[in-house]
Formats: sequence, structure tokens, C-alpha cells
Amino acid sequence: MTKNPFKFGEIVDGDSFCNRTKEIARLKQAFTDSQNVVLISPRRWGKSSLVNESISRYKGKLLVSHTDCFGITSPEQFLEVYLKSVLKTESKLATVAKTVKEFLKNIAPYISFSVGESEEIKIGLSLPKGKFDDTEILTLPQRMAETKDIPFVVCVDEFQKIQEWPEGGKFLEKLRAVWQKHQNVSYCLYGSKRHLMSGIFNDSSKPFFRFGDTLFLEKISTNHWVKFIVDQFLGSGKKITEEVAILIVEGVRAHSYYVQYLCRLCWGNSEKVVTESIVRESFNQLLADMLSLFRAQTESLTRYQVNYLIAFISGERKMSSNRVIHHYQLGSPGNIKRIEKSLQDSEIMDFFTGVPELTEPYFEPLFRKHFIGNS
Repeated sequence: MTKNPFKFGEIVDGDSFCNRTKEIARLKQAFTDSQNVVLISPRRWGKSSLVNESISRYKGKLLVSHTDCFGITSPEQFLEVYLKSVLKTESKLATVAKTVKEFLKNIAPYISFSVGESEEIKIGLSLPKGKFDDTEILTLPQRMAETKDIPFVVCVDEFQKIQEWPEGGKFLEKLRAVWQKHQNVSYCLYGSKRHLMSGIFNDSSKPFFRFGDTLFLEKISTNHWVKFIVDQFLGSGKKITEEVAILIVEGVRAHSYYVQYLCRLCWGNSEKVVTESIVRESFNQLLADMLSLFRAQTESLTRYQVNYLIAFISGERKMSSNRVIHHYQLGSPGNIKRIEKSLQDSEIMDFFTGVPELTEPYFEPLFRKHFIGNS
């Protein structure tokens, strides 16, 4: 049975990965030079897949650790997850033990390790607060890179979450103070809330100001998507014209996650050829799949937020004008900024580029149906 060539909701790599040749070259060079990199884009635009693909195409030995800050709520928790990810770059139990003994002398009594049934190294930690110097953990990648003479790439996802912790500001200062001294490590820090990430790295009052090469990820162009889609369908024994492929891309506003999602549905709904009617059928299926998420996003919206969205989706852009405020009952001019901030914080809208837009391509058609259509 032929496999569906389109993937979403997981790391996309190899033949399933679309373009990003310039970004991959830039990241590969950063890893070669042990240059720090800051990668910023909205969620589900493929940051993690891009980093993984860049690493997989790196020619030569490379040590890589991955830490995801999503769900982490304190520096102590971060240090435990971070240390495990760094130690797991060792492939053998004996080398893990040697690394711990050599570089983590003060922490060694609180670390246990074993080998699971599938030969995977299991690491247990119990780090008592205040009884160890966290610098020992944060310096480990640099010491391993020096000893092995192999570049180390430390990947930290959802990095902006750190500043939300009660002691997040102080911990960011600690991280910068330690990491900026490392010459053999590339810190690849990425996150999905562009306004928060930009604030961390572009604000001169913040410790991570100009920490590394900052890359704002753009959408993949329609031309690249169309070629990718046509080739993927053809390679799996099905056909799609460029015109129909364009309908797919434009229907989800070239959003990486949803292009793959809609293509996967179209592939499953077609026998040999993808037609316009199959695209429409598949798009309606996508909207049905997203309905519960849409309801969760909108159930706690205030009257002002709903009215603002009605105005925006109706084509209004001068939200502070007296006409728009009165017609859509938005309160006062001062209320507009509060509405926009709340919609941005909830990731319904994005105002980062100065051109406001809805973050998810399913939101507008569902909002029209369930709010404007019934108003």
C-alpha cells in the first residue's frame, strides 16, 4: 500500500521537507562556526523541522541536544531537563558515567543512569535546591565539545517561556553570563511568539540583547509549495495540476502546517487525480477537524473582542476611527490596544509585522459561519 507523502504535526524531514534551502545553509554555517542563532516565527511554521533538517544535512560530527521549555515552569526544572538532554548525546552508558565523573563532580551523587530494554540510556536526577552550582550544568556542553573536539549545538525551543517564570528574568541573566563565554557551542534558541521573542533579543535592556544571528522565518513561497506538491503527488502515483496546487496553498494562506494537512486530506480523498472539488471537500473536512479547537479559542472571548474580529474580518483596518468604533461598538479608542493585546496574547491574531492577520487559516471561515453568519 502506497504511503501518503504528506506529514504534519511531527518533525518533517527528508523528501517530506519543502525548500528552506537558504535558511538551511545559514543554519549549517552557524553550526560550523559555533555561532549562536535565534530563530523566530509563528507556531507551526516548521521551526523544529528546519533545525532538524539543517542538523541532518550537516557534514561531519556534531553533538546535539534538544530542550523544550513548553511545560517547564522553573529554573530548577529547566536544569534537570537540560542536563538530561545534554547527557543523552553520549551513546554508551560507560561514556555517560565518565562524563558525569569528570565534569559534574558536585552533582554526580544526585545522578543515576541505566540502560532500558531497547538499549536506551535512562537518566534519573534528584537535584536538591541550593546544594549545587548550576554553572556546572550550563557549562557541560562547552566542556564536552572541547574534550571531544566536536562542535555542540544546544537547541532550546519555546525559549520565550523562561521570562514568564517567577525568577525567569534572573535566570536569563545567568544563562547569558555563562553561555556568552562558550566558543565551541552554538546555542540555537527558537520560539513561536514573535513579539515576546523579539523583545528578549532586540531590547537593549534585556540580557539576551543581540545574543546571536537572528532569523525571522518567512512563509514558504507559493512557487516552491506548488512544485513540492506536484512532485509529491506524482511520486506517489497521483496527479495534480499546478492550478489546483495553487488553490491548496492559497486556501490555507501558505501556512506550512496546513498546506501539509490539506494536501494529506486531498491525497486520501483522491483516487488518481486531485480536482478542485476534492480540494473543496478536503478543506471542509479540515474545518470540521478544527471546529473543537476553534470553539475552545472563542468560548471566552469578550463582547469587545468578538466585535473587533467581526470588524477585521469584514475588511476594516482603521480600528481607531470613530466610524469603526461606533459602528462595531468597540468602546473607546483606548480600548483598541487592550483588545489587540488580548487577541495577540491568545494567539488568535498577530500584529508583529505591522500588518494584522489571523494566525490560523481555519479561523476566518469558521468565524464567519458561527459569528457573522448568525449575527
